Amino acid sequence: MGRWNFRQVNLLPAVIAATEILVKMTPEAYAGGPADAWSRCYAGGQAGVAASASHWNYTNSNPYSATGNTTPIVVPGADFNQTRGLIGLQAGCNKAVADHWLLGLEGSWSSNPMNDHNPKPGFFPDPTVFPPEKEVVTTNIQSVVALTGKLGFAPSTDWLVYGKGGYAAARIETSGTVTPAFSSPVFDFNTVAWHSGWTVGAGAEYRLFRNVTIGVEYDYYRFANVTHSGNTAAEDFVGVVATPANPVDHRVNADAHTVMARVNFGFDPFGSTADPNAANARALGAQASAEPAGQYSAFNTTETKYSSWTGTRGANVFAPDRGSGYQAYTPTTFGFDYVLPDQYKVETRVKGGYVYASQNTAGQSALYNGPIDTQASVNLTLLDFETIRPLLGVSMNLPTGNSYLPGNQRFTRMDPDLVDVGSYGVGFNINPTAGFIVGLNESTAVSISAGYTWQGDFTKEGINISEIGNPAPPPATFDISTFDLKQRISPGNAYTVNSNISSTIDNLVLIGSFAYIGSSHTSIDGVSSGRAGAKFTANGTAKYRFDDRTALATSLSWAFSEKNDIPGGLGSLVLEPLNSNSNVFIGSVEPSYMLTDKLRLATNYSFLYRDHNYYDVLQQQFIPAKQKHLVGASATYAITDAASVTLRGSRAWVEQEDGPFLLTEAGPPPAFGFQPPTLKYDVWATSLSINARF
Repeated sequence: MGRWNFRQVNLLPAVIAATEILVKMTPEAYAGGPADAWSRCYAGGQAGVAASASHWNYTNSNPYSATGNTTPIVVPGADFNQTRGLIGLQAGCNKAVADHWLLGLEGSWSSNPMNDHNPKPGFFPDPTVFPPEKEVVTTNIQSVVALTGKLGFAPSTDWLVYGKGGYAAARIETSGTVTPAFSSPVFDFNTVAWHSGWTVGAGAEYRLFRNVTIGVEYDYYRFANVTHSGNTAAEDFVGVVATPANPVDHRVNADAHTVMARVNFGFDPFGSTADPNAANARALGAQASAEPAGQYSAFNTTETKYSSWTGTRGANVFAPDRGSGYQAYTPTTFGFDYVLPDQYKVETRVKGGYVYASQNTAGQSALYNGPIDTQASVNLTLLDFETIRPLLGVSMNLPTGNSYLPGNQRFTRMDPDLVDVGSYGVGFNINPTAGFIVGLNESTAVSISAGYTWQGDFTKEGINISEIGNPAPPPATFDISTFDLKQRISPGNAYTVNSNISSTIDNLVLIGSFAYIGSSHTSIDGVSSGRAGAKFTANGTAKYRFDDRTALATSLSWAFSEKNDIPGGLGSLVLEPLNSNSNVFIGSVEPSYMLTDKLRLATNYSFLYRDHNYYDVLQQQFIPAKQKHLVGASATYAITDAASVTLRGSRAWVEQEDGPFLLTEAGPPPAFGFQPPTLKYDVWATSLSINARF
C-alpha cells in the first residue's frame, strides 16, 4: 500500500492533506454477501442535463389589462420547454437486508433545471402601438430537493443497480414584463412559491475504489399546480379614472427529466461482519508514536506589479474619447502553519496590499492612492480519520480599503480583465465552510466543501436623484458628475459549493476544481438594486516535467455568469435582457528551463475571451466583451533554499467586441449604434516578487 506523496505537487489548501486509504477491496474482504459492500453511508456530487417543462394557466380573464379593466382579455396560458445543464449534491445511507439486496434512504439537491425567459404567448399589447412592445414571461425553477427511498440489487461487490422514489419539492419563480421600445417596462411582476411533488428514478453504480463509486441515474420529477399571484403597480385609465391593473393570477405546474453522472464517497461501513478499515487503523496506530510532537512553518510573499495601457475609454466604456492609464499594486501575503501529525493541521493566511492607480482619459482623469481590503483565513484539517479528512474553515474580508470614491475618483476602478485589482473595498464579510477530503489512491485526492457568506454593508458614492427635479436657485446648478452622495450598499449573502481533485502520474501533475456561487439581492439605501446571476467556474492545470531542467505547465479555466435580475420600471426585479451575463475562457501555456541550479527561465502565452458584456451588480461596474492575447517571460533566482526572487514582464493586445445595437440619440430623427463600439489597445505589465519561507 502506498502513501500520498505530499512533496510531488503543490495542491490547493483544501487538498494538501490527502489521507492514506486502501484501494478497492477484493470480494473476500467482505464476510457477507455482495450487498454488504454497499452497506454504508455516503455523500457526493452530480452533474448532468435536465429536460424541463412548465405550463401557466391564467385564472383571471384579464391578467395583463392591456386595453383596460373593463375589456376582458381571455389568455389561455403559456408553455415553457428547456434543456439545460445542472449540478447537485446528495447524501444517504444503504443497509443490506439479504446477500444481494439492500434498502436505502437519500436526500438530494439540484440546481436550476429551468430558467426559460424567451418571449412567450400570453401578452396582448395594443396592435395600434408603434414601435411594438416587447413581451417576456419567465419560469425559473431555482432549485429542487428530494427525499427518496431506494431498493438496490448488488450482483457483485463492484456493481449496484437500484430503483428509487419519494417526495420532491421545487422552488419556482415566475415573472413577466411588457416593455415599449426605447422605454422602461409599463408593468412587471415577480412571484416565488414552493411546489410539492414526487419523483421516481433508477440508476447504476460502479466501485472505482474502495471508498469511491461512480454512476449514472435517471429521475423524473412532477410538481403540482400552485397559484402564483403577481401584483403590479400599473394603472389603466377607464375614462378619466385611474384604476389599478388586475393581478397576474396563474396556476403553475412543472415536470423534469434528468440524467446525471454521479460520484459518491463512502464512509465507514456498518452491518458488515468484517471491518475493511481494521488493518489500516492498526498500521496507523503503530506509526503514531514515532511521529514528532508538532511542526511549525511560516512564509511571506511580497510582490510589486505595474501595468499600463493606452487607447482605452476608461471606466466609462461609452465615452467618445480615448486615453491611457496605469496601476501599481503591491500585494503581501503572510502564512503560518502548524501540523500535529495524525491529529490536525492548521493553516492561517493574511493578504493585504496597496494600490496606486491613475486614469487619464478626457472627462475621467482621476487618481487612487491607498490600501485595499485585507483577506484573512483559518483552515483546519482533521488528520485522525482513516478514510476521509474533514475540513473546517473560515475566511474574512476586512474593510481596510476604500469603497467610497467620490467625484471623478470613481473612474479609477479598473477593468478586472486587465489588472489584478479592479476595485479597492467592500464591507466586512465572513465565510464559514465545511467539507471533507478523500484519498482515492496513493496519488489522487478529492475534496468537496460548501459555505455561506454573510456580506456586510459598505458606503459607495452616488448621486441624489431627487436633486435633478429640484435644482438649487441660480446660479447654482446640479452637477451629476460630482457623485458625492454617500449611499449605503447592502450586498446579498452568497452560498458556495466547491470541489477539487489532484493527481500525480509519474512526472505529470493534474489539478482540477469546480465552484458554484449563488446570491440574494443587493440593496442601495434599503431599496433592492438587483441580484447577481448564479456563477459557475471550472479550472484545470497540467504540469509535466521532461527532465531535471525542462518542464511545461498549461491551464484552462471557464467562468459563466447567468443574467442578473434588475429593478423593473415598477419596482420589482426583472431579468436583464442585455449586458449582464457572459462566458469567460482563460488559457495559458508556460515552458520553463533551469539554466543553472539557482536560475529558472520561462516564457508564456495566455488568452482571455469574454463572449458578452457583463455588469457587476455589487460594484455597479460595466465590463465589456473582449479578447486578450498576452506574451511574456520570467526569471526566478533562488537566493537560498528558503528564499527566491522572480521578475516578470509581458505585453497584451486587447480587442473589445461590439456591444448591442442601441438608441444613441433620441432625435428627432433617432440615431442608433453599437454601444460600446469595437476598440483595440495595448497593455504592458511587469512585476517583481520575493518569496521567503521560515
